[in-house]
Amino acid sequence: MVNFRTFVQPTFINLFSMMKRSSFFLHRFIGIYLLLGYFSFCTLSATEYNIIPYPKQLIPKLGSFTFNKRTAVLCPTKEPEILKLAEQFTEQIKLVTGLKLEIRDNASADTVNSVLFQSIPFDNPEGYRLSVSTKTISIKANTPNGFFYGLQTLYQLLPAEIYGKKQVYGKEWFAPAVLISDAPRFGYRGLHLDVSRHFFPVEFIKKYIDAMAIHKFNNFHWHLTDDQGWRIEIKKYPRLTEVGSRRDETLVGYYFERFPQKYDGKPYGGFYTQKEACEIVAYAKERFITVIPEIEMPGHAQAAVASYPYLSCTPDSVIKVATKWGIFQDVYCPSDATFSFIENVLTEIMDIFPSKYIHIGGDECLKNLWKKSPQCQAMIKTLNLKDENGLQSYFVERIEKFVNSKGRQIIGWDEILDGGLAPNATVMSWRGIEGGTVAAKSGHDVIMTPGTHCYFDKYQSDPETEPVTIGGYLPLSMVYQYEPIPAELTAEEGKHILGAQANLFTEYMPTTESVEYMAFPRVSAMAEVVWGSKENRNWESFRRRMPAEFERYDQLDIHSSKAFYDVQFKTGFTSDKKLQVSLLCEDPTAQIRYSTGDKIPTLNDRLYSTPITLDKSATITAVAFTKGKMEGKSTTKSFLVSKLTGLSYTKSFNNTWYDGGNKNALTDGILGNTKVYTQWLGFAKKADGEIVVDMKRVQKLERFSVGLLNATALCVIFPTEIKLWGSKDGINYQLLTKQQLPASTSPTWEILRPELRFAPIEVRYLKMQLKCAGPCPADKPENPGGSVIFIDEICAW
Repeated sequence: MVNFRTFVQPTFINLFSMMKRSSFFLHRFIGIYLLLGYFSFCTLSATEYNIIPYPKQLIPKLGSFTFNKRTAVLCPTKEPEILKLAEQFTEQIKLVTGLKLEIRDNASADTVNSVLFQSIPFDNPEGYRLSVSTKTISIKANTPNGFFYGLQTLYQLLPAEIYGKKQVYGKEWFAPAVLISDAPRFGYRGLHLDVSRHFFPVEFIKKYIDAMAIHKFNNFHWHLTDDQGWRIEIKKYPRLTEVGSRRDETLVGYYFERFPQKYDGKPYGGFYTQKEACEIVAYAKERFITVIPEIEMPGHAQAAVASYPYLSCTPDSVIKVATKWGIFQDVYCPSDATFSFIENVLTEIMDIFPSKYIHIGGDECLKNLWKKSPQCQAMIKTLNLKDENGLQSYFVERIEKFVNSKGRQIIGWDEILDGGLAPNATVMSWRGIEGGTVAAKSGHDVIMTPGTHCYFDKYQSDPETEPVTIGGYLPLSMVYQYEPIPAELTAEEGKHILGAQANLFTEYMPTTESVEYMAFPRVSAMAEVVWGSKENRNWESFRRRMPAEFERYDQLDIHSSKAFYDVQFKTGFTSDKKLQVSLLCEDPTAQIRYSTGDKIPTLNDRLYSTPITLDKSATITAVAFTKGKMEGKSTTKSFLVSKLTGLSYTKSFNNTWYDGGNKNALTDGILGNTKVYTQWLGFAKKADGEIVVDMKRVQKLERFSVGLLNATALCVIFPTEIKLWGSKDGINYQLLTKQQLPASTSPTWEILRPELRFAPIEVRYLKMQLKCAGPCPADKPENPGGSVIFIDEICAW
């Protein structure tokens, strides 16, 4: 952030002294000239330092440092780690510029035209100072970490091509003058990757780590085991990779997309040898990143128990590696044999991974088989435990004691709080912030990673234009707004918040490109959340720095999402209940053009400036242009406008089974679709539905429509009958029309919008009644209850 006081005060003092020594016209000319120059420089400064994450303190300076063939690199050559950083820097400079920079010891008296590495005391071991002048670049720190992060900032001051893999000709290589003093806000800055649902090669893991390093993350949470695959070699238990790393086939499409579910019929597998894992650990260490392995327990263990059935509470049953997503009943049985197995596994894991922390999972452990197991019930009684949650707590504490005995500590998802928290455990709070808040108040360390802001497996743009995800919506701006320290904590309690982490679970990320698409640019926003100071965080500043970040992605061959450039639609209402559509774009420089219908707009179409008011149904297609070029995707939305649009309504159940948090889903003018649940209203299971709308005055009607969803895999079934009633007083109703609906035969989601016609009538109140279909073909023994009615936009004309 530009230090306004630093610039304004000296400028006006100098201007005042000039005015005293000059004639009236001369000093007025000089004053205007300097003021124009000052404000032009401030404008330049705001966009010139496109650093992400933004430094703690940044003071712009005039001029720039230009690299040439006489530029030298001065460093303490007797300090191997710092020398290695200097060598890496000169190698990259040579690769992309062709310049061969000489490395000399920093005892040299001549520092002109040099990049200087200098050790100084610094309060934060990861902190650094970076100074760029016309003559010298200096990086000052007191640890290799600090020098490394200073270098990352220097790279971002250079043209984006510095991240390339080939020489660039005819380009001047310069860095703008600046003075930066920087250190991270949080000591734990994490990024997660699930390789169990989908497996990714070693080279991609290294590329992922490189991207982490550029953004100053320092912990790589490697999710190595789950129901769908065991991905790390354990020499004592070869079947974990012989059996557990392979599944027979994989679910096709979204989990609830069809009934019955469809599979690809193709065997899938992969694992990392211990040699490969050690290679990745060493690679990360060179970039000052710690690799934290996760070995899931006691749940998410189906791949393990498929390999060694004696680990299960049902050892005689046939157990296979899971072929679809979700949570499964085959979990570790808390027996002596199981604990011996886990301790042996963790011993090998700790030999590979020198990290302080070992992540043991602890989430989503179904306890159905524990409840049925005589052994588990006897253990609960013998140990005087309250219930199965207490048994899980015992399980975690026993593992913690073992891990602690090896000089390490455990991290677990916040379910490890259930039944009582192990004494030394660190909690990773993912089910919102509550778990982290409770743990911090109890004196336990916490890493915040709530699903609302930190799970990058959600949609980041209009779901209708995006690849399938697990669901939910998390745009770049929402990631950036996340504050890791809950407001409920005191300053002292807040010290237990070690930092935050973004997670990528890969059920719907089958390729390396899809991982990159879901991770970036949201990784950049999270980087600023965990590194930058709370006071400096500024969304307007961040989004103006993002175009330069996309240039870096291109050089790094990162296949990022361009949702930043997509047009987003937001609806509201005028005072007289007319529908208004606003068009938004995260790119602040974007020029939004739109057309009616589904024609993709060009630069000749209408320029958006103010909300669009609709007095009838319409379709709008919009696209954003940056510098005359279409960057994002075109987006098309249809809006239904009727005499019910904008009105409130009442439901037959106050506690409806689902409303997606959208209290106006039925009259907001927006049609429901098969990717976003928030446009649908769902009634309780096996319950008929009823909606009543007060139109505030008597009106003449003759048509009515409602949107209906059939998604058998979700037990969402079309109602069998619709009845529509009308009334002038809200008490005495007469039947206007009714319609029987046929059952859907589609295996996938189907949307129906029946239109009911009736003799013209004047009414004020409308009552719609829907008859539930009753049973559901997809009901499961563990989740019975019948079908549900889902409806969206109701309209009347």
